[in-house]
Amino acid sequence: MSQLIVNRKEIVQNYLQAINLGYKNLDFNFLKNLVKQHVATFAFSSVGCQLGDELPLDLESLYQRIVVKKRGGYCFEQNGLLFEILDELGFAPKLYLARVIYNQNTHPGLTHRISVINYDHENYVMDVGFGPDGPRIPVALSGIEMKDGDKIFRIAEKEADEYHMQVLKNGAFFSLYRFELARYGQADCELGHFYSHKHPKANFVNHLVVSLINEKEIRSLRDLEYWVITNSNTHRQEVDNYQRLKTILVDELGVQVNENEARQLYDGLVIS
Repeated sequence: MSQLIVNRKEIVQNYLQAINLGYKNLDFNFLKNLVKQHVATFAFSSVGCQLGDELPLDLESLYQRIVVKKRGGYCFEQNGLLFEILDELGFAPKLYLARVIYNQNTHPGLTHRISVINYDHENYVMDVGFGPDGPRIPVALSGIEMKDGDKIFRIAEKEADEYHMQVLKNGAFFSLYRFELARYGQADCELGHFYSHKHPKANFVNHLVVSLINEKEIRSLRDLEYWVITNSNTHRQEVDNYQRLKTILVDELGVQVNENEARQLYDGLVIS
């Protein structure tokens, strides 16, 4: 048995242990809990982008960065890791890239990564890398409306072979991103990833974005504003010093940064 296979199996076991999920029964409940536990455990985060970290996309690097070092990550990282986990568990995921549109008729770059799996003759989008607006469940590609706590998600085929991930907002469905079932590979991910964490106009280069989606609340940091959102209440606070920023990142969002890194993040946001 090769070392790579041994490492993959160990990574999967350690990952599932980190999210407190057994894998005796690889059924649809397992898939639902996989997404739910992932987004509640591993923060969606642009910390690495903001600090200028090297962010390679190989499995070992993703595992070390997200699971072991608890630095969080964004879609190419989080969904890249999930893809490898699903693949090792035998779910045969397929990779697709998407355009983030936020309900606008625009044509941005392919800067979002998702996975699609087939379970019991139904295709589902598995997405643990969209941040606070993303789903905590697998979402059926067939257009079925799927309840996720107090939210409802669906995937709508707006035009031939063009699919929109949508969430119900104020009585109408709102398109978060759109995608086509075209052929993509790791090289396509590397291009989108390079733009997303290196280009001077990229969102994650210019903004500190960190979030966790828990069962009862969403915790979301954008630059120096921290939000805690529940069904009944929204609490917002300004982050006015680097010590408070470090406390929020470490204690409330589970992203490990040291004091110098927290100061660097804070100073960069104040200057900008």
